[in-house]
Amino acid sequence: MARAEVLCIGTELLLGDVLDTNSQFLARELALLGIDCFYRVVVGDNPERIKECVRQALGRADIVITSGGLGPTADDLTTECLAGVFNAPMDMDEEVLAFIRELFASRNIKMTESNRKQALRPRGADILPNPVGSAPGIVWQLQKADLDGAGIESSYVSALGRDNPYRVILTFPGVPSELKAMWTETAAPYLARYYPAGTIWSTELKHIGIGESALAEKYAHLLDLPNPTVAPYAGRWECRLRVAAKAASQEEARLLAQPVVDEIRQGSGVTLYGEDDDTLEAVVGRLLTGHGKTLSLAESCTGGLITERLTDMPGSSRFLNCAVVAYSNASKVELLGVDAEVLNKYGAVSEEAALAMAQGMLKLSGSDLALSVTGIAGPEGGTEEKPVGLVYVALCAKGAGVEHYTRKLSLGNRVNRSEVRWRTANQALNMVRLYLLEPAALKV
Repeated sequence: MARAEVLCIGTELLLGDVLDTNSQFLARELALLGIDCFYRVVVGDNPERIKECVRQALGRADIVITSGGLGPTADDLTTECLAGVFNAPMDMDEEVLAFIRELFASRNIKMTESNRKQALRPRGADILPNPVGSAPGIVWQLQKADLDGAGIESSYVSALGRDNPYRVILTFPGVPSELKAMWTETAAPYLARYYPAGTIWSTELKHIGIGESALAEKYAHLLDLPNPTVAPYAGRWECRLRVAAKAASQEEARLLAQPVVDEIRQGSGVTLYGEDDDTLEAVVGRLLTGHGKTLSLAESCTGGLITERLTDMPGSSRFLNCAVVAYSNASKVELLGVDAEVLNKYGAVSEEAALAMAQGMLKLSGSDLALSVTGIAGPEGGTEEKPVGLVYVALCAKGAGVEHYTRKLSLGNRVNRSEVRWRTANQALNMVRLYLLEPAALKV
């Protein structure tokens, strides 16, 4: 099986000014092609360090994929650094230069002299076309003699057939939209042709209400499986099990993984809330719609975060009726009808206040369900009796006797204000999910 290494180039990545989404995309795409990716490296715009990273990558992978450094400015160094590794002259590709000129003319933009740099390629390399931008990449097929001539020591001997290049370098610009277009149109078909190795199918099974270690212990008998594989991951007060299988086709791989996926689905019960791209808010929205229920919200410490997450969902008007951010005591009394005596006796951060807020919202909105949150997000405002991270959540349902459920959250003062709000929103949304799926789980 072929090995690939991804090398992302750009000082802005090291400084954290730009989020590296390209290596994530490339890693997923390589997995779909059945190509192993053992290393993902980030290096700044320094010629010697770039060259050293290229040498290391060529010493341990069949395929080296770079992202970034193909623009017209002085710090775009990828192509010339690759040429430098092999002491190869740079040739001007007249067809690419004509394409760049036409591209600028079509956009009514004057082409600068520095843009000519983007039409240079190392002698022996071919152009990797860029259908949406001005910076093409290269495809450079190398033989063992090329590596030996450049003094590159290889600790990895490929088991691929003689028809394959000994090594291949593919370069892409750092702009994600351009990289993805180039990958889809040219690079992926190229790799599938030279390195056919099956594919990997995977899914992430998302859990809430159970910790990563507890989840790993529950499914310890699955974690050592060779194919499919199962791996636990932690998230923001949730955790995931990734099930992956390798086979000749996506369908074969899916069928291979299916028994394991089914076992986890059955064994996890209501702690499993979704898969892959599912979010908690999307799952709650689908459940509300499917049950024909409407929801209204009374938020205090979350400041509208739950409302925001729900309204990010298309079609949220079908299930979201009304929302109020009642931050002050006065707003809780005037907008939600909370009895001032409740606030005086128990305080705004209390089970009694949360319940009164939910009951008031249920009456105000006429919704089927009303959800409320009140707490101390910090970093200030906590006391010994009511520390930072103390939150109360209440859920009321319309009907005979008016069902209600409350939760006390002790999130601690070691997480910041933003995280307290996010975790509170997660737990509040999960209360709605559990009510719609299995109300008895809310009484535990």
